This record gives sequence, structure tokens and C-alpha cells, in this order.
Amino acid sequence: MSPTPTGTVKSFYATVFQSGDIDAASLMMAEDFVDHAPWPGHPATREGFQAGSAEMRAAFPDLAIQPIKMFEEDDKVAVVVRISGTHHGEFMGNKATGRAFEIEGVDILRVQDGKLREHWGVMDAKQMLAQLRLSPVE
Repeated sequence: MSPTPTGTVKSFYATVFQSGDIDAASLMMAEDFVDHAPWPGHPATREGFQAGSAEMRAAFPDLAIQPIKMFEEDDKVAVVVRISGTHHGEFMGNKATGRAFEIEGVDILRVQDGKLREHWGVMDAKQMLAQLRLSPVE
């Protein structure tokens, strides 16, 4: 029996974002995974999601994405997250600043047969860039 959608999402956040095991994402995401909010410069695929996550982890080695609240309806889970980190590596063409950020975001994930199938997400990128004192990309 597959875990509940919320259980699958909790496990994904704990493994991929809190423990930093980005490679484990491929085991938790369907091969035909679709990211409706892909990382800049990456395809809307499982591999694109992993590559974007790896870039974030390289730029912010202490990256933390903590679920604050989850809501489940049918096969979808909405997650309010707190995202934080310290800028120690290149990020979107910007050299490390050593500055920290903390913002909130919302992810919606569709789960089927115990695997993530789709992702929609928003985060306060403008606030993140302001806290890092970086210019937004036009």
C-alpha cells in the first residue's frame, strides 16, 4: 500500500531538502514528472528539478526548506514552506555575498502511486534577492 500523498510529500522534503540527498529525488519522482514552475534555465522535468536543486544547494550549502503547513485534497498536497540559506556559492551569475535570506513559498505537488507527478510553486524571489542585496534578473 502506498503512503498517503501527504506522507509522500513529507518524506520528499525530509530526504531531498532537509537531508540534502538530491539524488534520492529520482526515486521519489515519476519518470514523467512535470514541473510547472521549473528552475530558471532548466527543463520542466525530473532531471531539471534535480539540476536546479543541486544549483541551489551549491549556492546555499545550508539551504533549508521547511514545511510549515500542509493541506491535502485528493491527490494534491499544498505546502507552505520557509526557505532559508546563506549565499556561499555562485547564484544566477552572482558571486557569493555571505549574506543570508529567509522567505516563504508555496508548493503544490500531485502524488500518484507514492511518487511525485507534478509540481507548481511560487516563492518570494524578490524578497530573497533584496535580502541578498542582488539585483533582480530582467
